[in-house]
Parts: sequence; structure tokens; C-alpha cells
Amino acid sequence: MLGALIMVHGDDRGLRIPPKMAPIEVVIVPIVRGDGTAVLDAARGLFTACKKAGLRVKLDDREGQSPGFKFNEWDMRGVPLRIELGARDLEGGVATLVRRDRAFKEEGQKRTVPLDAIVAAIPSVLDEIQASLFAQAKAYLESHTVSTGDRAEFLRLLEERAGMIDIAWCERPECEAAIKEATSATSRNLRRPARSATCVACGEPATAQAYFAQSY
Repeated sequence: MLGALIMVHGDDRGLRIPPKMAPIEVVIVPIVRGDGTAVLDAARGLFTACKKAGLRVKLDDREGQSPGFKFNEWDMRGVPLRIELGARDLEGGVATLVRRDRAFKEEGQKRTVPLDAIVAAIPSVLDEIQASLFAQAKAYLESHTVSTGDRAEFLRLLEERAGMIDIAWCERPECEAAIKEATSATSRNLRRPARSATCVACGEPATAQAYFAQSY
């Protein structure tokens, strides 16, 4: 559960939602300039093909909003994969895939794919995004997890918001209430057995290992 929750995080552009958790896996944004009939028709055909393939897909063909506005909005909402389709793409028989897990202009963030192959290519790209976000979340969690057996250090780390603080814990409600009053932190996840005999927070017999952290 902890791993699933921490995978839903963001960057300076907004959310980044793993494909398996995303209400919308793919958003199609037609880039219309002038007479965009052909582009819109192609985008709608691609939308239908994605739906038939079982993908959770959205076609953003709203009028009155620029493509850039739409790109920013869907980035902010964390949709894992964006398909951009403009007149030049259509002439070349391709569309552009844009991955939300990659930073802006990072290598691999964008690539062109033939239109007749794009629906078949999407599932593997979503799998890559899922794996990438999991790896990033795991690395972040590991780098922000601190184990301690010292009560003073435990309280200090919580007050400093150092991350997830891993301690042997007694699981008693009154112990958690005291920790929350002192630091505003609460338990986030449990696993057994405890690595030591006594609770780091209160000195009573420990029954589990627990992560403590504040809500952000």
C-alpha cells in the first residue's frame, strides 16, 4: 500500500499518475491551425481505435483553447501519455507520443510513431511508464527513509520532517497520540516482526516496525 501511495507524486508541472491508477491513460490533443478538418477526423479515428483496444482515452478537441494550454492542463492532471497530432504529422503518417514520467525535453520524453502502429505501441509504452514511476518512487522512498533506535533522534527527525522514520514500535494508541502531540507525525505502515524488543518512542515492548511521518 505504501508503495502504491508514494507512486502518486508530482513535479513542477503537476501530478504524475501511474498508468494502472490513472482514470485516463492516454489523451489525444489535435493541433489545429486553419482548416483542421483532416486533423480532427484523424484524431477522432485514433480515439475510436484506442477505445476499441480497451484503453482509457480522452480526446481533447475543445475549441477556444490553444494546444499549449491543453498540454499544460493534461500535464498538471498527470495523464501518463499524450498523443499530439498536427497537419505535418498527418502528412508524414505519424503522431507524437509524449510521456509524463519524463522531464521536459528529457531524452525519450517525445517520439514519433507511425499512425497505423500507434494503438499497438501504446500498451508497451504505458508498461514502461509504470515501471519508470515505480523505480523513481522506490528510489525516493529509500532516500527519504531513516531507521533509528534512539528516542531523541526519532523525535528530532520527525520535527525536522526528515522523511519516513522507521522504528520498533509498541502499536499502542496512547503512544501514537503522544508522538502526534509532540511532532504532528503518525504511523504510516507496519511490518512484523519488530527488530528490537522495546518501542523506540516509549520503551514498552515492541510488536512491529513502523514508519512515522507527518502528513503533507
